[in-house]
Formats: sequence, structure tokens, C-alpha cells
Amino acid sequence: MDWNLVAVMVGIHALMFLTPGPDSIVVVSRATSQGMKHAFTAILGVISAGLFFVPSIAFGMEFVNSLSPVIWMAVRAAGALYLIYIGYKMLRASLASRADENPVSDISDLRSEEPLYAAYIQGLLTNLGNPKMVVLLTSFLPQFVAVELGNVSGQILVLGLFMYLNGFVCFSLIALVAVTIKKQIVNRFGSRSLSFWGGNLAGGTMLGVGLWMLGAPVRFVISPRAS
Repeated sequence: MDWNLVAVMVGIHALMFLTPGPDSIVVVSRATSQGMKHAFTAILGVISAGLFFVPSIAFGMEFVNSLSPVIWMAVRAAGALYLIYIGYKMLRASLASRADENPVSDISDLRSEEPLYAAYIQGLLTNLGNPKMVVLLTSFLPQFVAVELGNVSGQILVLGLFMYLNGFVCFSLIALVAVTIKKQIVNRFGSRSLSFWGGNLAGGTMLGVGLWMLGAPVRFVISPRAS
């Protein structure tokens, strides 16, 4: 296991939380309407989805790597191109958001009497039901695998573990901030300035990461290989 790659992966993944998504909206809505107990329960639901996603991707990537290094690099190249595409879309959306004057105001309409298990189920189904999760994880995790060390599935399992633990920490911080400033963060959540600068930063980060990740497949293609 290359722990330098693990550290880079954790840092890049933390930056992804700068842009609101379905999971973070669930966490913020639970925190602002029901408090930290329901927010943490929803976070546990989101993290539980990793018990399905990570092993599936880990053993799938092990199989791909066993077929051919060319196929493995093709998967990595496709993943990098996908991240570049997502970064481009984020930048476009952030530019469009400057004209949007309607803040997000409907994320705290959950009933305060709703039971804890409902928050857990919502977090779990939100993450499992997000079709981009499989594509993102398949694109993201293989970029930090040191193939030369072997045991690809084991490395992806460890990376996935750190990724979801990182997600737990980041979501918990988001929930704490939401509870602390409540109405202020809800009012600013959809503001033009927050959408614009947050979208630019996150989109530029994703674009840069995608270009960096594309380097390995490009080097694989242009480097001389023994016939």
C-alpha cells in the first residue's frame, strides 16, 4: 500500500465536499431541522452504502487488472476523462448560477418528530440511489492504486475505507456548522456568491485532478514497452 497515494486521495476527496450534493443536502436538512442526532444517523446511512459499493468495485477492478494492463489503463483513462467532464460541467454551472437569485430554502422541511431510523434509511438510499456514485468511485479509486505492489482489490478496499471515513468526518463538520449557524447557512446555501465561487473552486479542482490522473495512461501509451 502506497500511503502517500492514500494521503493525496483523502485530500482530493475532501475538496469534493465543497460542492453540495444529494448526500450533503440530506445531512444539512437533518441537522437544521432535527439536530445532530438525526444528522449523525443520516451520515451513518450514507457511510453504510460503502459496504456495498467498495467491495463490488474492489473485486471488479481486480478482475479487470488480471485481464490486461492495457484494459486497466483504459479504465483509468476513462475515469480521468469523466472527472475532467464533471469539472467542466461544474464550471459551467457556477457561471450560470450568477444569474440565479433564488436561494435554496426547502432543505429543512423535514418533520422534527420523524424517528431516527428514517434518517438512517434516507441517508442509505440517497447514497445507494445516486447513479453517479458507481461511476465516480470506479473513476476515482483506481487512480491511487499502486499496481506494482499487487493485491489490487485489497488496495481498493483500504482506499474505500479511508474515503468513507473521510466522508464521515467531512459530513460531521458540515452538520456541526449547519447546527451552529442554522438559518444563516440555509440562506447562504443557494446564494449567488456561494454557488459561483464554490462552483469555480470545486470545478477547477476536479478539472485539474482529472488532467493529473490522465498523466499515467498517457505515459503508458508513449513509453517504450518490451515487445
